[in-house]
Amino acid sequence: MHSLLLFLHLVGMAVVVGGFTSQLKAPERRITPGQWHGALLALLTGLALVALQELTPGAAPLNHGKVAIKLLIAVVLLVLCLQGRRRSVWREGWLATGLLGLLNTAIEIGRAHV
Repeated sequence: MHSLLLFLHLVGMAVVVGGFTSQLKAPERRITPGQWHGALLALLTGLALVALQELTPGAAPLNHGKVAIKLLIAVVLLVLCLQGRRRSVWREGWLATGLLGLLNTAIEIGRAHV
């Protein structure tokens, strides 16, 4: 179950970052509907991964500070994606979602190797 949730979590983040990078050369940048779905998938699977880790007897303890930071970033990312769905062009929102998606991914990589 853990591997499936982790896979889906990574797919969600890849969709968020992929939607960002796909528009690097676009004249009018916007948040794609896929980014909304990716952000929602990443948030839900992230919450499920934390719950699974906490409920598994003998599992390694989580760093709750990093989990809280990732949760905050994920919620802000989801809100930005929701607002971006209502706008045809939103350069600032596009940039913010891309940077937050990359930041959340970087925190996860750092958490996995510490």
